[in-house]
Amino acid sequence: MSLEKHGEKHCFPAKRRVVSVLTSLVSVTCLLFLFQNFCNHEQVAVLKESQLFQCQTFDKVSGGSADILKYILGNDSFINGTISKLQNAVRIPTEVADERPDPGTHPDAKEYLPFYKLHEQLKKDFPLVWSKLDVKTVNNLALLITWKGSNESLKPLMFAAHLDVVPVEKKTWDDWKYPPFSAFIEYDSENILDSNVWGRGTFDDKNMLVGELQAVELLLSQGFQPERGIILALGCDEEASGQFGAAKINEVLVETYGDDGIYAIVDEGLNGIKKQDGVYIASPGTAEKGFINFWIHLNTPGGHSSVPPDHTSIGIISSLVTKIESKKFPLLFTEKNPVSEWYQCAAQYSEGMDKSLRYDFLNAMNDEDSNARVIEYLFETGGKKVGYLLRTSQAVDIIHGGFKSNALPETVSVLINSRVAMESSVNETMQKFVDQIKETCKEHGLGLQYEGTQLIDSSENGEFSVEISIGKDPVPSSPNNDAWKHFAGTVKSFYEDIVFPTKFEEESTELVIAPTIMSGNTDCLNYLSLTQNIYRFQPGFASEDTLGTIHSVNEHVNFETVMHTVAFVYHYINAVQPA
Repeated sequence: MSLEKHGEKHCFPAKRRVVSVLTSLVSVTCLLFLFQNFCNHEQVAVLKESQLFQCQTFDKVSGGSADILKYILGNDSFINGTISKLQNAVRIPTEVADERPDPGTHPDAKEYLPFYKLHEQLKKDFPLVWSKLDVKTVNNLALLITWKGSNESLKPLMFAAHLDVVPVEKKTWDDWKYPPFSAFIEYDSENILDSNVWGRGTFDDKNMLVGELQAVELLLSQGFQPERGIILALGCDEEASGQFGAAKINEVLVETYGDDGIYAIVDEGLNGIKKQDGVYIASPGTAEKGFINFWIHLNTPGGHSSVPPDHTSIGIISSLVTKIESKKFPLLFTEKNPVSEWYQCAAQYSEGMDKSLRYDFLNAMNDEDSNARVIEYLFETGGKKVGYLLRTSQAVDIIHGGFKSNALPETVSVLINSRVAMESSVNETMQKFVDQIKETCKEHGLGLQYEGTQLIDSSENGEFSVEISIGKDPVPSSPNNDAWKHFAGTVKSFYEDIVFPTKFEEESTELVIAPTIMSGNTDCLNYLSLTQNIYRFQPGFASEDTLGTIHSVNEHVNFETVMHTVAFVYHYINAVQPA
């Protein structure tokens, strides 16, 4: 008994030591496992952090004299003189329609008389430009103004604008706050720059037209002589694709300077400077969506309306339109679209964005789920305006059909306008429409001809035919090169050093530069061979209220936007001259 107790007494401590050692080994193993996983997690986190989007930063580039820039923006007499010139231009109704004769062969066409009047008004308002520079008319209506530089080895800088405006529908005249060609001014008694000019073309695009000319006129009055030459290309039919204006100007410029013979082009833009989630962002457009205008014609047998088919040609084409409109193009958030970079920059610098949402923006190009959440957020918060920056659009804009109440319509036509997403092409976009027309052909036993090629044999029931009037692929983004960095740096210095200190009365306000796209198209579509460095930029703080009136009732622009245009053009012309 005593021996047994004695054995137990020695046995239990030994067991406890073994258990203790085993427990320690397990604990160490667990700690090593946890540490290894922690290290792996940290390594993954660091790896992910390095892959997240980082907004590009730019060094400031000096340009025009600060005193002169402040004079442009702050001298009431100079401001009123500039606005008076804008009024003169707006009062001349240089409307341009889609269907119009070539001014080169029909210079006396009635619709072109206002353009000649505008030429004379500009000559009167900008006497130094017309007397000291080379001013040429191109194809009778467009203007090409050249200020030759003293150093011909330097490629010239080009500014673009257009003389024409979108027509005002007569039935909408009574809906305007002020007559559309009155150029009426609403003065702000507290701040002259908050005053507004009302009328067609005030924003699109006579503000750029007058702003560019006024900047050059001021430089001429100061005896400035550029080393790098300056070109003003003033189209006459930008609102109708530029075929008789910018396209003809391009021919002259290519003949003079050759392909890639221009340093950079600055043309009209939209947003300018915008505050997004507490951050001021400049938004130069470095790319444009593609553009398609195409007709769908349907020809069917006629007859008396007392014995109609189940579906007339109008009914059939109506069902096709419904089919087309019911299937939208997909929303895409990719690196091919500069607007993606714009939103990622906004997220990176945002003062109030949820951390997980910011992470999704910065990780959107690495992860499908993040990308999907970003698209969902943008569409929910921005609606169609943002949506159509990310997808191809489709709009049925014109329809013709029928001619008498008791006669079946034999021919019906619809015109569809499509702005092609950066990730797509004219061919890919048209394939969607052709597939839907084929479905309708199958449903009604119809033939189909596409651009002269018979895709489905014609039948006794009739035939669709598709005719592309205009088809242009998206314009790729301008390269991230020295010219872009120089342009962005000029924008940054103009706003951070000149505009912000006065406007916000703060010691420092940072400006983020982020590229975007033009959802519409500009004359730059005709200048692609001249340079890759194309920047569509409207200086100023254009409000949604202003942007919403472009091509619509009550178009207007504030004095500040106009004067920012003058000052920035002056600034950039100085900035591109050799040091």
